[in-house]
Amino acid sequence: MSKAKSPVSNRIFQKNEKDSLIIIELTRELKEKINHFYQHLLNSYFPFDALCWALAELQLIFEKGSKKYYRRDVIKRAEKFIDSDLDYDTLCWLISSYKTYLEEIKLYP
Repeated sequence: MSKAKSPVSNRIFQKNEKDSLIIIELTRELKEKINHFYQHLLNSYFPFDALCWALAELQLIFEKGSKKYYRRDVIKRAEKFIDSDLDYDTLCWLISSYKTYLEEIKLYP
């Protein structure tokens, strides 16, 4: 009787940051951190374009790692956010979530 090969063993996986995504437990403490920073952003009244820039940087750190992206990448992505239908509240929440996650996995200073 011949042994069947596993289809997984025949696949070639490329190195991809998303394949090594670290899953963290969303504890009460983390939820509080996210909410605290979110409230800080909402009450600080940062300009919308500055928040778009911040979100673009955080997403690029998440996708490519710290310091592994170019300024032009941030500009392109920030412009997409500016032209999108994101509202101020959602933008603050996304920034808070990304920042907290990246701090938790030690990718954000």
